[in-house]
Amino acid sequence: MKIRNSVCGIASIAVVLLMTAACSSDDDSSAPATTSTTSTTSTTQADTMRSSVAATASSMMSTVRDTAEQAVQDAINTVLAAAPITFDAGSSDLSAAAVATLKAVAVPLQGNDTEIQITTYAEDSNIASAKSLAEARGDNIAAALEGDGIDKSRITVKSDANPSDPEIDANEAAITVVDE
Repeated sequence: MKIRNSVCGIASIAVVLLMTAACSSDDDSSAPATTSTTSTTSTTQADTMRSSVAATASSMMSTVRDTAEQAVQDAINTVLAAAPITFDAGSSDLSAAAVATLKAVAVPLQGNDTEIQITTYAEDSNIASAKSLAEARGDNIAAALEGDGIDKSRITVKSDANPSDPEIDANEAAITVVDE
């Protein structure tokens, strides 16, 4: 996270410097008098340059944000690959291992405003029961992350009953970074 903050700081300074350079005054009293055509051309060129610098600065900030979000997602993926968050069939209770995994997931989320989505599933012949169980699983994960200092406003829970995709383990949760 310190690297992310440093990169954001450097990018912010670069943006300020670029904007300052691009926003030099067109009203320089020491400049020789010009005709209105030259003045209009000069103003148009300055406006074009400011627009270009602003677009470059915006692109730089977007790239930094995307890189930081990807770093957070990579850290979360590493944790979940080593110790997935799983539930016993029919249960929404977090095991001690799942709690430990969530503490590790919270680490890259601290000190930034990255938003995440928790996706949970459940299977049951009664679709309403499966949906309710999936929601309880997601809510328990969100509560654990909140307990580790992650603001609730940064967490979205998506729950589905009886997933049709054979690749999905209905008793395993997923956590993904949400693009801002």
